[in-house]
Amino acid sequence: DDVPDLAVSGDAEIMAVDEALVELQEVDEELAKIVELRFFGGLEHDEIAAALGVSNATVRRRFRIAKAWLFRRLSKTEPVDGD
Repeated sequence: DDVPDLAVSGDAEIMAVDEALVELQEVDEELAKIVELRFFGGLEHDEIAAALGVSNATVRRRFRIAKAWLFRRLSKTEPVDGD
């Protein structure tokens, strides 16, 4: 819960989130699925738990992990050419 929500406002940010989700899916498919169901599907934790056949506590824990992973990934700054 200490990780801020991911809010995007521009096309570049949307593309960055999409790329990050693709990377997350390669690392952990279930984490990516939880994020997709929560953010894009609008499902609550208990609905995601039922859909995935896991406990509500598992979804909450894994969602926190996914948010932290995405926050770290999206917080990285791209190197500037010439540096």
